[in-house]
Amino acid sequence: MDPLTITAAMSVANSAFKAIKGGFAAARDIEQMSGDIGRWMGAVSDIDNAEKQAKNPPLFGKLFKAGSIEEAALAAYAAKKKLEEQRYELKVFLNMTYGPQAYDDLLKMEGQIRKQRQETVYKQQQLRRQIGEAVTWLLVAGIIGGFAVLVAGIWMKQARADGKIYNAPKDYTYKQKVWQGKIQEKKYTVCRLKKRVTSKYTDKRACIYQGGNKTFTMMIETWCPKKYKCLYDPNGKEPDIDQVMESLRSIGKK
Repeated sequence: MDPLTITAAMSVANSAFKAIKGGFAAARDIEQMSGDIGRWMGAVSDIDNAEKQAKNPPLFGKLFKAGSIEEAALAAYAAKKKLEEQRYELKVFLNMTYGPQAYDDLLKMEGQIRKQRQETVYKQQQLRRQIGEAVTWLLVAGIIGGFAVLVAGIWMKQARADGKIYNAPKDYTYKQKVWQGKIQEKKYTVCRLKKRVTSKYTDKRACIYQGGNKTFTMMIETWCPKKYKCLYDPNGKEPDIDQVMESLRSIGKK
């Protein structure tokens, strides 16, 4: 319970006690003042419960809300001191007006109110607080876990790069892999237009290109550039458009 809630409960207690004093001054009986007495006792119970929570806060509150807990404890202490004065006045009024038995009956009534509020209001507050704390701890654990995974991932990546992890594949750059022979670097050459041909099966036109060391390519186009940068494939064979078209037709039939 935060200090503002304690202040609100104390405001209810003061208002109810003022009404009770007015009832005694007007010679009203206890039954007529039962509503005001019940409000006062409910506020007293709320402040007692707030003091218990402040004295025994949850772990999360101790870690992250220490200042608020101390403030609530001070507010609850000051409120209880004021309520003790009101209780003493109430006891005197009852003893002088109705006798000692009236105050004993009032204490029994207060006990019933405290038990009722414990079974309804305070249990619900406790459940909501526990759920809120559980969700908060899950979020904190998720953040810490995510940060730990991130740090571990960065360390693993750096360790692999430095070769510190036994049998772990080391990360190499593209150039390093080429130098080591792990991958073959693509080479290019300039392919120039050699001739234009037409398929006897489909009347499709194509352009035959030749580059360095008998690198041959073919474009099936209506317009062909005079030259372009093509993949270097030495010792090749000049493509036959009819064979290419026949292969395409065979693939289409499957």
